[in-house]
Amino acid sequence: MRVQASIVAVLALAALVRAADLGATPSDRSLTATGTVTKIQSSDRAFAVTLADGSQVRFVWTSDTKISGVLAPGARVTIRYEVAADGRNVAQQVSVSRS
Repeated sequence: MRVQASIVAVLALAALVRAADLGATPSDRSLTATGTVTKIQSSDRAFAVTLADGSQVRFVWTSDTKISGVLAPGARVTIRYEVAADGRNVAQQVSVSRS
């Protein structure tokens, strides 16, 4: 009986782990960047951000992107994004600091 109970417990645990894996969402693969907006191209739905290391990264936004605050040159932002199959950095969420 104890062996059966152990087997049932192991199978239940395995099912829970598998269910957690199936529940993974695209946001689980999100990356984060923080920097200062240097350029906005509204026609392309794109903006450039200078990171702390001095590098500049281009992001695009979609109708699904959540932007909190006013996105403008000089604004300090934190971006949660994914790299699309075509290599574009697609912003999922942009948070503008209140400074």
